[in-house]
Amino acid sequence: MNDVLSELKKIYDSHTLPEHDDLLEQVDGGVSVLEHEDGSYRPKAKTSDAGGLLDFTAAQGLPLVVVPDLHARCDFFLHLMEFPLACAQTLTVLDALEKGLVRVVCVGDLFHSEGRGRERWLSAWENYEAGDYESSEMTAEMLENLTLFQMVLLVKKRFPAHFHFLKGNHENMLNEWGRGNYPFRKFADEGGMVYDFMASHYGDAVLHLMGLWEHLLPVCAAFPQCVVTHAEPQSVYTRAQFVDYQKHPDVVLGLTWTANGEAEDGSVEKNLRTLLGKERAETAVWLSGHRPVHGSYALRQNGKLIQIHNPEREQVAIALPEKQFSPATDVVIVSASE
Repeated sequence: MNDVLSELKKIYDSHTLPEHDDLLEQVDGGVSVLEHEDGSYRPKAKTSDAGGLLDFTAAQGLPLVVVPDLHARCDFFLHLMEFPLACAQTLTVLDALEKGLVRVVCVGDLFHSEGRGRERWLSAWENYEAGDYESSEMTAEMLENLTLFQMVLLVKKRFPAHFHFLKGNHENMLNEWGRGNYPFRKFADEGGMVYDFMASHYGDAVLHLMGLWEHLLPVCAAFPQCVVTHAEPQSVYTRAQFVDYQKHPDVVLGLTWTANGEAEDGSVEKNLRTLLGKERAETAVWLSGHRPVHGSYALRQNGKLIQIHNPEREQVAIALPEKQFSPATDVVIVSASE
């Protein structure tokens, strides 16, 4: 068995929250990986920090796997790693990563089980209001969150140039307002509840590092055949704004929070031209998650934006080099049970 797969399954099968020092070390390592990404595909910002754009438009053409919102779905991530790719000699995604034969981009939203955990959130909220930040329900939620977090950190550490995780609107462990973030709440006060659990169980040092990790995540990935972000781009941005995203919180917000109907008309096509050039933009598409879809996908912006996040399905998009992406055939399910 692949040694990384063994480590992933060990994390998955632990059924316990990580120890403080172990998590601290893992997140610190994750921060270091993002701080030292190769400038050949992640251009530096003017501050010399890692920029917000992953640019593979001039890189070797490889199959690309785009993973929609995970929302603490550890099963989904493990099934993805074990999924055989027809476009890579039927190697699993993990084996293809090991051989440098594929790129994987997750669109973000690692945290919060959302609708799948609705009843658990409501029960945890009752206990939270009574002053219990670490109820059994909240502990169960955080076990899923932190198990997946550890799995993502491990794969990124082992394959930093081929596995990438973009920032979504749920990457806000500090539950802050600003820097492109809004506090998150849907069924309860999920953002505040997670923050208070982490502060109570792990303390400030772990929270600080998790905040650093989230703010170091890129917000956009560009390839010859497509561009990937968490959400539909709200506005039109310059390439410099994508790279220097830390100075432009409106760019972070506009790539992570945009709801259906909020984006400027033509924002996708204009941003495609900015990032890919006029000729490539003619056939390229923009892939995103964020807003749930029914079935395999939803089209917006005259078909140039393809949304692929179905929380009821373990599905991904597979974009091949030099081939026009077709959502009807290129959005596939990775779970054998579906």
